[in-house]
Amino acid sequence: MKRILPVSLMLLFSVLFCAAQSKNDTIIFAYISDTHIGSGSGQADLEKCIADMNTRPEIQFVIHAGDVTEFGADSEIETAKNVMDRLSKPYYIVPGNHDAKWSESGCNTFNKVFGGSDFAFEKGGILFCGTGSGPNMRMGMAQVPRESMVWLDSLIKATPADKPVIYVNHNPVEKSLSNWDQVYDILKRGNLVLTMGGHWHTNNYRTYDGVPAVIGRSTLAHTPKFGGAGYNIVKIVPSTREIKIYNRQAGGETAAEPWCSFTLADLDRNAPQSRPDYSLNDKYPNAKVVWEKQDNSDIGSGFAFDGKRIFYATASGVIKAISAADGADIWQFATGGRIYSFPYYKDGRVVCASTDGSVYCLNAKNGKKIWEYKTEKGIVACPLVVDGDVYIGSSCGKFYAIDLKTGKTRWVFDGVKGFIEARAVADKDKVYIGSWGNEFYALSRRDGSLVWKWNNGGSRMLSAAANFPVIGSGRIFITTPERATRALDKETGREIWMSKETNGRESQGISADGRTLYVKTMLTNELIGVDTAADTCRIVWRCKLPNDQDMDLAPGPIESSDDAILVPSSIGKVYAVSPDGSRVIWAKKLSNTVINHIVPIGRDKVIASTMDGKIVCIEYML
Repeated sequence: MKRILPVSLMLLFSVLFCAAQSKNDTIIFAYISDTHIGSGSGQADLEKCIADMNTRPEIQFVIHAGDVTEFGADSEIETAKNVMDRLSKPYYIVPGNHDAKWSESGCNTFNKVFGGSDFAFEKGGILFCGTGSGPNMRMGMAQVPRESMVWLDSLIKATPADKPVIYVNHNPVEKSLSNWDQVYDILKRGNLVLTMGGHWHTNNYRTYDGVPAVIGRSTLAHTPKFGGAGYNIVKIVPSTREIKIYNRQAGGETAAEPWCSFTLADLDRNAPQSRPDYSLNDKYPNAKVVWEKQDNSDIGSGFAFDGKRIFYATASGVIKAISAADGADIWQFATGGRIYSFPYYKDGRVVCASTDGSVYCLNAKNGKKIWEYKTEKGIVACPLVVDGDVYIGSSCGKFYAIDLKTGKTRWVFDGVKGFIEARAVADKDKVYIGSWGNEFYALSRRDGSLVWKWNNGGSRMLSAAANFPVIGSGRIFITTPERATRALDKETGREIWMSKETNGRESQGISADGRTLYVKTMLTNELIGVDTAADTCRIVWRCKLPNDQDMDLAPGPIESSDDAILVPSSIGKVYAVSPDGSRVIWAKKLSNTVINHIVPIGRDKVIASTMDGKIVCIEYML
């Protein structure tokens, strides 16, 4: 005899079954960001969070949205890996600006230790993917590297069009990410339903260009309003696309109510996509692009020029030579690491360093290796060649003088605190360079002995390390991230003056006669000229630059020709200012990322490179 259940009981069983099914297919994961290992309580706070996560069996995996470390130091990355590996469940991680900007290894160590800067996996029918966004070594707005963009594009093309995609990036995907629009162009070809990030240290929900975005809290105990170390727990029900995010205090309670709750709806394909503004190019018809070359990698270095050939290096680790006439490839030389070193040309040779730890000297005509000088650690510094000697620092705490012809050691100074990033400057007796240990050195060119040492007594992040020092009127000039410019007596290291009136961050240069220091301001969009002989900071002129951004962080050196001062920016704009600072002669927007370097290659031509891999030749009329 067949028993027929009452309708009410059938409905009850149905509800219970659906509830059980919903519970079983719920995706539950921990969402952390901004752990800042190496600063204050960063390590202890992360350890508390991980210990707490390991007591929560419902947590299936962990996503770390970047700023894993404070300074990107190798030791900090190793510590972070050791702590993260204590998790009893899988984790997926991307680097943030603190991991990439101040990396002594040029981001190599993060990739080596954690297996890369990108990730992709599927859970509950949802594709989770993430990329790093720097800025890698050169300060500026965040930017998803070109290599990651190519990878992301191939990933989305291979993903079914209806599969939901959740994208993780340390920086929120909006206008503070320089290539936000290109990221969306790729992701919106798929079924993008959510972006997740960090950077702000607090919990936020936003919508950018029609795309929902969550920004997650830092694990740090001192983060305002949270009252202790903690993290977020994310719950997603794929069948209903319902998402809820709860704050949890490590060793304490999970919030009773979610701080964020919404449905992962299909993206509105008709929502307008914002774009960078290139209207500047219509305002200066006296400057035109002669040729443009797009590399398949980011470019984080500058140029050298021998009159016919342009030499540059890519972030993927390749030194290249191209024709100045049309940008045609001539030769390339692959190294074993990423490159952020500016090449230097001298006497038929090109010198450049790599994060594989070697300095390379190549034949300028054919790219053949003449010699290789190996150091104990990766190199992100830029070589200087003077009187047959190559001067360069490494990330191993040493500064070297190497014979240009033979590649043999002339001398080694082993007293560097931190690592060296910039290019030194020299006079007839001494060579001068700063480090990311907040120190600045004057060394004897004869034997490398320390003549004097200076520091500002502040945080290492305020070091005179990314700016290229210059000499004028018997002084050394440095401009630091504290938005201060200093004049130091080059014989003694005595501080002659310090001023924040210049409002510069790191980008500076010097006139050919050494009488005028050029400083690009960070917040007021100006180029200023400073009298190098004055005993105080005497600003002799100011020139307003056509920049509508709130700030300009690019540290690139300011170069000059007979008829123009060439100024880089962090938003892809190149400015040419008259030598007396009276006007902007021309300006051009080439990209929306950092301009690394602008070099004259003739009376009316310059070459410029962008962080997203463009090399552009510009011809202009005065």
